[in-house]
Amino acid sequence: MKSSLKSSLVSRSALLRSLALGTVFTATRRPAIAAYTIVPTGSVRDKTARLAEVEKLYAKTPDDPYAFGEKAQLEYDIRQLEQNTKFVASTREQVRAGSTRFLQRLRVPVDDMREAVQFWREGCGALVLSTRIVDGANVTVVGFGPESLRRDDGAKFALELVESSEPAPMGGEHALQYVQLAMPVFRLSRVMAAGGKIESAYGWTQLTAPGGLPLRVRIDESRRDPFEFVAVRVSAMGAAEGDAFEPEREIGSVYVGYGDPQSNTGLLLLPPLPGKRPKPSLGAQGQPEPTLRAVGAPPASASATERSPDGLPVRFEDEDAYEGSLKAERAAA
Repeated sequence: MKSSLKSSLVSRSALLRSLALGTVFTATRRPAIAAYTIVPTGSVRDKTARLAEVEKLYAKTPDDPYAFGEKAQLEYDIRQLEQNTKFVASTREQVRAGSTRFLQRLRVPVDDMREAVQFWREGCGALVLSTRIVDGANVTVVGFGPESLRRDDGAKFALELVESSEPAPMGGEHALQYVQLAMPVFRLSRVMAAGGKIESAYGWTQLTAPGGLPLRVRIDESRRDPFEFVAVRVSAMGAAEGDAFEPEREIGSVYVGYGDPQSNTGLLLLPPLPGKRPKPSLGAQGQPEPTLRAVGAPPASASATERSPDGLPVRFEDEDAYEGSLKAERAAA
């Protein structure tokens, strides 16, 4: 496992070097490497077919930085997609069998959709997965790859940005505290230009996205999906063990989730503040509120939509209904 990870990181480093080298050459053609995404997207079949073409080109022109860069990109992508395909197949099988659930989406109200989308696309490198109008409001889903459990590059967590005149408050004394990401590239200049408000950037970055969602970002080249966990403040907790790594977690916080934390997005439960009960992240009456969505059957004796003791709604959806809703969203775009 360690040797596989080391090989993956070496290839990633070679790729990033090739990207940097490519900037000193005057391009006479648009390089395919411009399609670089934060995590690999696409199918193994298409990437393998393209690699065969690029290898022929590279054999003829080994000094071409674009041929070298695209070859390195494709080799890396194929390895990662093969691993992701195994994860997707295993997760889907377990979800359908009822032995696990998959935390899949967080709905976040925003007051300016253009600014929010610009931040996630240009500042963080996320992809726009769908855009539609629901009850007169713009609803746009962003993530670092498809959400579907039926694609080689799927099973990615996503944010559902919902247009709202009065977005629900987050952070502070409210239940929804922040979202943490772990990604290979995070450029502060680009993030600030795209509307992110940086609060600190020593070892890891603390910032607020347009619309008011607090974020924490650390650099990590090994995660399958950059969305690491959603931090939620609770009013009561059981026994917990501390877990120290950057960014620092509050003493007494507990990570909960389904499956391997390195491959899944989970929840970080934060302990209650002294003498204070977390406030639900509610906007004005009739405005959307932050909501989590999970794929899989709800817990025993629970309904399809449950509300945590501190007011955060969690919606459960079986795998067929989930895939159907994704298809409907794409059709409405």
